[in-house]
Amino acid sequence: MAKKLKILEVCNLDRFAASPYMLPLFGGLAEAGHEVHVACHVTSFGDILREAGLEVHDLPLTRRITPLEDLKAYRALKSLLREGRYDVVHTHNPKDGILGRTAAWKLGVPAVIHTCNGFYFSHRSSRLKRWLVLQTERYAGRHCHLVIFVNGDDLALAAARKVVGTRKARLIYNGVDLERFRPGDDGGLREELGIPGGAVVLGYIGEIRRERNLDTLVEAAARLLPRHPDLYLVFAGDSSMEPQEPERLRGLASRAGRVDGAETGGGLSDRLLFTGYRHDPERFYRLFDVYVLPSTREGFGVTLIEGMATGIPVVACRVRGPREIIDDGVNGILVADRDPAALADAVAFCLEAPEAVGNYTRRAREKVEREFDHAIMRSSLYEEYRRLTS
Repeated sequence: MAKKLKILEVCNLDRFAASPYMLPLFGGLAEAGHEVHVACHVTSFGDILREAGLEVHDLPLTRRITPLEDLKAYRALKSLLREGRYDVVHTHNPKDGILGRTAAWKLGVPAVIHTCNGFYFSHRSSRLKRWLVLQTERYAGRHCHLVIFVNGDDLALAAARKVVGTRKARLIYNGVDLERFRPGDDGGLREELGIPGGAVVLGYIGEIRRERNLDTLVEAAARLLPRHPDLYLVFAGDSSMEPQEPERLRGLASRAGRVDGAETGGGLSDRLLFTGYRHDPERFYRLFDVYVLPSTREGFGVTLIEGMATGIPVVACRVRGPREIIDDGVNGILVADRDPAALADAVAFCLEAPEAVGNYTRRAREKVEREFDHAIMRSSLYEEYRRLTS
């Protein structure tokens, strides 16, 4: 892009903006000479954004529906847009996408873009919730120039339900930094976490919340204990939105690991580790023997491609996002959601069939290089910025 742009990226949290697949996008724009601002709720990641050359604006954005707070956030965002006179406003999350698109469109921003990281309902949601979400998205879709979809299912749904016209829609997959996420040594992480050498490690990276369906992973791990008594389960992620969740899952692990009142396999609850949010996810993938994404609602599933790029077997639920990433039985395994037995069987296969899994991981890395390289994502998004502002 020859023309230097003033860009506002709107996210719900600074943690999202500082994630391994968003920060390189924003930082790349700044390195190219564009003036890049990020509007988000600032917690402890503001300095990381500033060090990347970004100007950070702390807005009272929340992830839950809070009418009074949402009105304050909308007014603050509108004031920022009026003062900033931006060339591009790009929103990235469901609620700030509604607020940001509405405000930017009303103020006549030349390029208003939204990335749909999944609609805010799952296949198990009620008809009413689906209808309300789609009506809201239809409204916001009329108040922007482009909606970017990260999976084909949501793109097809948006077209079928007339959320946005085809001329406004574009499919751009999320990407991963192939230099950062690659096979290698965990850098002493096993010792840091106190996991014995030779122990089997299952892992999950992401928010620790009920909606992530972590119960199913805990129950599946408990089923594996008799066959793999040295198994550890590691959850790396933030639990601040539901701080009681780690303790609830520990209780589930304790109950799931008991048969007729006696604990089996040495006790899963003693080997269920919560690390909190980490800035070094690449080390965790190198530690894991299998990466599992058990959630039933995904926009895309970036952690899956991070694991695939790192050369470890991946297992996920057969829901939108993951089913577009994983070719079942070719480069990973998909299972029915909320089925601990099926999940345990899939993980057992990954642990007990190394030759087949070696083919899976080789083909998985090849697919990531071919389709999910972060450089492809950046190039596609930058081209849309250029096109809309030309």
